[in-house]
Amino acid sequence: MAGQRFWIVDNGGHSAVPTVRFQTEANVAVGAIDPGMLLKWKSNGSPYVIPCVDGDHTIGTDTAIVGLAASTGTQTASADGTIDVYMPLPGVIYRGYATTGSNVAATLVGDRVGIDISATTAAGNWTVDENEGETQTLAFCIVGVDTVADTVDFIIRQGATYLGDQDLS
Repeated sequence: MAGQRFWIVDNGGHSAVPTVRFQTEANVAVGAIDPGMLLKWKSNGSPYVIPCVDGDHTIGTDTAIVGLAASTGTQTASADGTIDVYMPLPGVIYRGYATTGSNVAATLVGDRVGIDISATTAAGNWTVDENEGETQTLAFCIVGVDTVADTVDFIIRQGATYLGDQDLS
């Protein structure tokens, strides 16, 4: 797995976070789909999932988030594949590095933000974009910070997922 990704740090009271197998489309433009990438529907009505992109995710604008990749996608340039994805259940807490480590402070808790995907490596680094500040329509709510490790804990707001449109954050 190249680059930094997100990971689960708290199952949110669940004994385990279940995984669901989704389809991935043959497409060299999408590239590899690796563990720790947040995934969304390719388009409304599509059976395929794709990685979120830089600046995602706006509730009501972007296609629904399906969860966090638990495995590597098996698609190739010429054949569809599958990928196992952790379901975005309410209460599950994720962790990622902050876009700007020196900005990590307790005052970020409660901010709703997006993600930043840097192209500085081949596969890119995925970070929580705390630089965006509080924006009501963004999908990731910061619930904790570690100022030593420059990490941010976050939840995926329920209105951003395919599990329902009730916002529990």
